[in-house]
Amino acid sequence: MSPALRSAIDVAAGGRPRAVIYCRISRDREGAGLGVARQREDCEALAEQLNLEVVEVYEDNDLSAYSGKPRPGYRRMLQDLRDGRAGTVLAWHTDRLHRSPSELEEYIDICEPLRIETRTVKAGHLDLTTATGRMIARQLGVQARYEVERMVERQRRKRDEMAAKGQHFGGRRPFGGRSTV
Repeated sequence: MSPALRSAIDVAAGGRPRAVIYCRISRDREGAGLGVARQREDCEALAEQLNLEVVEVYEDNDLSAYSGKPRPGYRRMLQDLRDGRAGTVLAWHTDRLHRSPSELEEYIDICEPLRIETRTVKAGHLDLTTATGRMIARQLGVQARYEVERMVERQRRKRDEMAAKGQHFGGRRPFGGRSTV
């Protein structure tokens, strides 16, 4: 990529480097968006600290990265990165961006050649232009995947235990049952 194109990607009209923010929370039971709002607030503070101009905020509220369901905000962000809208991605933590190795590899494939930086509030800076930075990103991705798979195992075990005891464990009550209390 030419230096002129790189600077066009990096710098907004105001002369500050351009950034995008990505926020995601897996479960928002109340639908109030408070989890993504907190992430956004922290990322905006990081942008200010780094003197970055935020040009877009992408949110996927109440969408798990593990489930495999489409995340429209994430997909739009990837396309905008390909189109050169920003030179930095801000997220609360790397596990807000990806929970799947294949998603991480796609992200690296986009960010590495364009030299797009990834900065997080909790995990710091990931330099995907270096072998070491990509290795760290992959290790964080493996750990995030492990944590969610372990959580699923614990939840599955708890549901099995409750079923064996004849206890209700969420969702619609079977056979129209109601609590008499």
